[in-house]
Amino acid sequence: MIRSRLPELGLLFVVAVWASTFVLTKQAFAEISPLAFAFVRFGGISALALIVLAASVRAGQAQWRVCRADLVRFGAVGLCGYTFYQLGFVLGLERTSPFSSALLIGTVPLFTIVLLTGLGERQSFIAWVGLAVAVVGTVIFLLDKLGAPGSLVGDLLSLGSAISFATYGVINRPLVKRYPTATYTAYTILAGAMPLLAVSLSSAVAQDWRAVSVGSWVVVAYMIVLPVYVAYIVWNWAIARRGAAAASSFTLLVPIVSGVLSVFTFGETFDLPKLLGAGLVLIGLLLLQRRPAQAFYHGRS
Repeated sequence: MIRSRLPELGLLFVVAVWASTFVLTKQAFAEISPLAFAFVRFGGISALALIVLAASVRAGQAQWRVCRADLVRFGAVGLCGYTFYQLGFVLGLERTSPFSSALLIGTVPLFTIVLLTGLGERQSFIAWVGLAVAVVGTVIFLLDKLGAPGSLVGDLLSLGSAISFATYGVINRPLVKRYPTATYTAYTILAGAMPLLAVSLSSAVAQDWRAVSVGSWVVVAYMIVLPVYVAYIVWNWAIARRGAAAASSFTLLVPIVSGVLSVFTFGETFDLPKLLGAGLVLIGLLLLQRRPAQAFYHGRS
């Protein structure tokens, strides 16, 4: 019985990992500044990406060379998927709650629809209904933050992350088709990490690393390995057995689990407008899940 449910258990594991990133990162900010955190994390992720690529090339499953004509696209994908996305993620999370960050970054499908429509792809009626419901929910959710300017700025930065990742998902599709996973992953990470490391270098230098506890270093290691590599491996394994549509529905649990964790970890409270807005966003996203799931592939921080 358990064996037959391993794909679902795997997807729940991925949900737990992705939801926990918001809470754990927020906790780490008590000792590490957001940009210093981004610096050390993406230094580690870049090194890991190159190690994985080298191992994949040796196994005959990837390649070092890429077409010169694709270099601009690699750069654009790196900027959207890593530089801008990560800056919005860490700076937004610093100013808002893990639940708000998870919910608003989870609105990637809304912006994906807009981008795909702009590129000439037709959308179904139910997709537009889902978009409208989610947009109304987002507006209600943000209006509830007007009395807390700092939190509202954090929410807007999180929305910026969603827009950036939606752009990444659209412009990355040709690279996904042309190159092995290890190749395009390593080079897009490097393309995004270089400007991110440059922007965050001064914060990393100013950080008092001797005062960072072992627990925070464990969080950094966790964030380097689990959300990007381990979770993606499990995610793709489950998709192969249950289909992308079924798997993508599990992503709706991420902000819910993040919200529960935030209650227990930070004592976050939920008033009626906040719950109403969040509920409408999730309903809208649920309706959007009826579209082909590959358009809404969810990556996590």
